[in-house]
Amino acid sequence: MNTSAIRPFRIEIPQAGLDDLRSRLANTRWPAPAPTEAADFSCGVPLTYLRELATYWANDFDWRAQEAPLNSYPQFLTEIDGQTIHFLRVRSPEPDATPLLMPHG
Repeated sequence: MNTSAIRPFRIEIPQAGLDDLRSRLANTRWPAPAPTEAADFSCGVPLTYLRELATYWANDFDWRAQEAPLNSYPQFLTEIDGQTIHFLRVRSPEPDATPLLMPHG
């Protein structure tokens, strides 16, 4: 088997996964508030901020609206040294452009 084969990829998160995420966020068991909360994150993530973020992800974030522009780029998967690599291949409109590789963690 050729593990270095390049295959097309599209981001298509199953609706059941998004529903599960929303359910888990809605059912989060929050800790009791700390006696004092540092708004500058010097003592960790402030509970009020974290609750607002979870509410946003559960009720307002539109994953489908994010998938569409991401899927407008040609995406691929391959395997290198046992690791699956997800990449986009976007050609420059400039004929003599220097190739650019932008890895991320």
